[in-house]
Amino acid sequence: MERFKGNLASYGLSLLMPAFVDASGLEGTLKVERGAVRRQFFIRDGHLVGESSTEPREHLGQVLARMRILDAPRAAQAFEAAETAGVPFGTFVVERGLVERAQLLEAMEHKAREALFDSYGWQSGEVEFMPGLPAPGRAVELPRMALRELHRDAMTRQREWKVFWTLFAGPGTTFGVCREFALEAASAAEEHLLRMAEQGVTLGALLAACPEGAVHGARWVLRLYRRGALLPRQTQGPRQDEAAALAALLEQARRRVEAGQYEEAVAVAAQALERAPIPEAHALYREAEVRLMVALADEVLALDGRLIFEPLPRPTPPSLTADDLYLYSKLRGSRSVREVLRNTAMGELAAYRALRRLMAADVVRLRPEQEDGTARGRTKTDPYGIPIVVG
Repeated sequence: MERFKGNLASYGLSLLMPAFVDASGLEGTLKVERGAVRRQFFIRDGHLVGESSTEPREHLGQVLARMRILDAPRAAQAFEAAETAGVPFGTFVVERGLVERAQLLEAMEHKAREALFDSYGWQSGEVEFMPGLPAPGRAVELPRMALRELHRDAMTRQREWKVFWTLFAGPGTTFGVCREFALEAASAAEEHLLRMAEQGVTLGALLAACPEGAVHGARWVLRLYRRGALLPRQTQGPRQDEAAALAALLEQARRRVEAGQYEEAVAVAAQALERAPIPEAHALYREAEVRLMVALADEVLALDGRLIFEPLPRPTPPSLTADDLYLYSKLRGSRSVREVLRNTAMGELAAYRALRRLMAADVVRLRPEQEDGTARGRTKTDPYGIPIVVG
C-alpha cells in the first residue's frame, strides 16, 4: 500500500481497517489527528505492533493507575525519574521492579485497544498511512495484536455507541433522578453519577467524569436509565407507528418474567426502552435484573478464592473480546469475584459471561479442591441456562 492521506469525514477507520486486515506483508504507520490529539498505530502483516498518543489520559502511567497496577503518586514519580534518566517509561518501571512485565503488557494492550476504538468514532480530522515503521528503541514492545479481532471489537463498540446516542439527544442532555429505582447497594460509580445528575450536570460531563473512560461511563448511565433511576429531561414518547411494536415487546417481556426467563426478559425490556422511557418497561427491566442477580449470587460466591490466573498467551485467543481481557485484569487484582462483577460497567451478567469465556480459553481456571483439601463435587447449573464449570 502506498502513502495515503485523507479526511476522516470521508475515510473513517471502519472503512479503512479491512484493507489493513487483509493486506499480507503490509508494514507501515497509520496516523490519525484531530485538534491537539495525534495517534499513531504501527502495523505489520495484519497485526498492530505499536501505538503512541498525545492524549494525556492515554499516557501509560495514567493507564497503569486506572487499572490499579501502579498507584498514581508512584506512577508520577516513576515518570519523572524515567525522564531524568532518559529511559522509556515502560522500560523504567519494569527494570526497577515497580511493575511486572506481564502486567505492563496487559496495560499496553488495553491502552492501544482503547485508543484505536475511540479513533473509530472520529468523524473529523486527518488520517494518513505512511509505509515503513520507526526503528525499534529501548521501549518495551507491544505484543502483536491481530487487526481482525481489533476491528471486530471496534465495530461492536460502534454499535454500542449508536444505541446510546439514539436514546439521548446529545452531550447537553440533563437527567431527572429517581433514587427509589436505583439498586439498594449502588456501586460507587453509580452513586457518583446520581449525585452529579441531581446537580444538573450534563451527559457529556457525566461521561468525562468516569475515570475508566467515556465508554464505561456510558454503560453506567445506560444501566441507570434502564432501571428508571436516570431519565432524560428532554425526551419524546414513542411514535404513533411504534405503538403496536412497543406493546408487543412489553407483552413479551412480561411473559418472560412470568416464565422465569429473566435473561431474555432483560433483553426484551431493554429493546423497548430503546424506543422511549416507558414506566412499565423500566419496571420489568428492574424486576428481571434483580432476579438475575439473585440467581447468580450463589454461583459467583462459590468462585471466590478458587480462581487461578494463567499468563495471557501471546497472541491472545481470538475468542476473547476486549471486554474479556479488561475483566481479566480487574479480576486478577481483586480478592472478590463478586465485587468485581457487581462493580463493572458492562453489567453483572455480561461480566459473568466474560469470565466463562476466560475459563473456556484456559486463562482462568478453578482450583480443583476446597481449602480443606476435600474434592469439590459437581455444582448445579444456574437457573437461566449458563453451564457451570465442574471443579
